[in-house]
Order: sequence, then structure tokens, then C-alpha cells
Amino acid sequence: MIALPERVMQLASEQSHAPPSQLVREDGAEPLRVLFCVNWPVDRLSEPDSSRFSPDYLVSGQPYWFFKHVDQNVHVDVLDCRSILRFDRVERRLAHCYPSKGILAWLRSRRYDVILCHGAQMGLVVGMLQSLFPNMKQTPTVMFDVGSISGGYNGWRHPKVIQACKFAIKSLSAAICHSSEQFKFYNDRYPEVTKIAHFIPLGVDTTEFQPEPCVQEDEIICVGYSMRKWELLLRAYASLNTKTRLVLLGIPRERFIDQAGVICIPRVGIDEMRNWIRKAKFVVLPIPDVDFCIGQQTFLQCMALGKTVLLPSIPAVRDYIRDGETGVLYDVNSEEDLARKLGALLSSSETVERIGRAARDATETQFAETFMADRVVALLRDVVRSGQSANDAP
Repeated sequence: MIALPERVMQLASEQSHAPPSQLVREDGAEPLRVLFCVNWPVDRLSEPDSSRFSPDYLVSGQPYWFFKHVDQNVHVDVLDCRSILRFDRVERRLAHCYPSKGILAWLRSRRYDVILCHGAQMGLVVGMLQSLFPNMKQTPTVMFDVGSISGGYNGWRHPKVIQACKFAIKSLSAAICHSSEQFKFYNDRYPEVTKIAHFIPLGVDTTEFQPEPCVQEDEIICVGYSMRKWELLLRAYASLNTKTRLVLLGIPRERFIDQAGVICIPRVGIDEMRNWIRKAKFVVLPIPDVDFCIGQQTFLQCMALGKTVLLPSIPAVRDYIRDGETGVLYDVNSEEDLARKLGALLSSSETVERIGRAARDATETQFAETFMADRVVALLRDVVRSGQSANDAP
């Protein structure tokens, strides 16, 4: 088994209030009523759809997303971002958040033991309303902070925006981050978050994503439809003069590239995506250097499929990859180092196979979705046991 980096294990245990081995399902625990607010559309289906990513749909009578891994005493209702007449698009464009759905979540909150918001687009709206009415009994609110509050160091820096975020944060009971390096940003910009932040590694469903025998093609693949440095990758690939094809899976049609050896495939369903990844030699993800969580779900899915993944050494990656053991890292924004690492992997199928096996083992033993689910539910129960929102605390 490949050991998780020491700082990751330390933070995962300290920031989750119990070692990972103790964060297990609680038999006989009190029912936990959760309102889960997500910043993407969720379709209601009558049966599971294997061609779609599980967070994108909810099957009637079945637990949503990672909550399927926890005990039956957890009841979750989902509130997505979708509004009548697609008003959510207007809100996102003008306000960069979803005020109407945040207000709706706040109004419904008394029906629940805890509000769980994925992202600041609704999490900070709920926190703002709770801070505006501090004398009212408030439901504890926990936020997945995937965007480093307002986009990290390169995000919103206007003093009034920062002041508004701090005002909203006052009412949050806890924040969950998937990158331990966000704590540095919190310390510098939002020390209030440091006091309530919990590092919980993102998890992947290792049953939905697992290796299967297939004919391997002479291809390497880049997966993603946004936030990819395709130009950097194309220059590095062109310098190799290799016959191995480069597949850009998910690249928007308006970004299609006419270059020798390059195959552009528009966004596809999950089933087809898995097939493309399985038959590739390895995966390369040229993710930009940002201060928030990006690309984690994609590279964990690829690792779960038993693939070596070549990634830049950025904050969102370093908690999950041991360079040369469970993946390969290249210097950020370095075309030369990216080309060198591409060439090295193309020249050693033994290395690619060894790292791919270790990557699959890492997802099963350290980054499985069930681990994340147990840790999140343990945190939610801890927040509810405290009995009060941040504003109600003495």
C-alpha cells in the first residue's frame, strides 16, 4: 500500500476531529436530516444512469451521490441551482452566485438538522442571511469550499467583497476543503475560516471506475472540457515527434485543433469517457496553476481506472500524488519538463503499468468515496451535536 503524504494524514485526522479509522458509520445514531445545496443542475430520474456522473442525477428513493455509502439514518434532500426560466444563468453571470436558491435554502432550513452547501455560490448566501439575522435560531451550515472562498489569491480582491465574505463566514459552522494547501490562503486572507476548516480528501467511487481488460491503442489522452492548458500540451507533444496519437477528450468544438497526431473529441458521456481512458497508454492533465480545487475528480477517476496520470505540481494535486509512485508530476507551466515527462512515459511501458497499479491501489485504500462520505457525515454529526450555528455559539 502506498502511504498518504504525512501532512495529509495529519490534517485528515486533526481537522476531522477523529482519526480516519474512527470515522465510521454510527449504528443506532440519531436520524440526521440534511439539506444538500449544490451549484449545478440535478435531474430527477426513476433509475440509475451509468452514462452520467452520479452527482448530476438523483434517483427516487435512493441516496444521493456519496451518501449512498453511509447509514440509513441520514436523510438528504437536494436543492440544486436550477431556477424557473433558467434565472440561475442570469444570477451566475451577474452575481457569480445563486441568491434566489440561497434564500430558498435559508427559508427551508428549519426543517433540517444541518445545511450542507457545495461551493460558496449558495454557502455564502446562506451564511450572509444568517449573519443578517443573528437573533433568529439558525440551522448549522457547513460549506464545501472548492473555490477558496472567492477564487483564491487571484480571485476577487476588492475590499468590499472580502468584507462581505467575512461577514457571511461568521455564521458558518464548518468548511470542508479538498486541498490542505488552502489553509495557507485562509491564514493570509480569511483567518476566520482557519478556525472552522476541515481537510477531507476528495473520494472517487472505485466500483463505478475500475480497470477492465481492453485492447490498448497507441494513444495518450487529455480529459476535460475547461480549465486545461491545451496549448502548452500541444507544444510539448509536437516536440516529441512521436507516432503515438494525442486525444483531447472533451475539448469544446470551437477549440478543435488541426495538428498532426492530434484527435479532438467533444464532450461525451461517462461510459464513453471510461472506454477512451481505459484504452489509452496513460493520461495527461495540463491543469492551470490556481489556488482552488480543480481537476481532482478527473484525475482520481483516471487513477481508479488504473491509469498513470501526468499532472502539474500544483496545490490541488500534491495531496493526492506521490511523484513517481502513484502518478507523475511536471514543473508548473514548463513546456520542456512536460515534454520530458511525456517522453519518459512513452519510452517505458513498465513504468506506466507500475504507476497505474499503484494509482488504483491508492484510490482503493486512501481516496475511495466511502472514506470521504464517512468523514463528511462524522463532521455533520459533530456540528449538529454542538447544537448551535456559529452565530448562536456563546
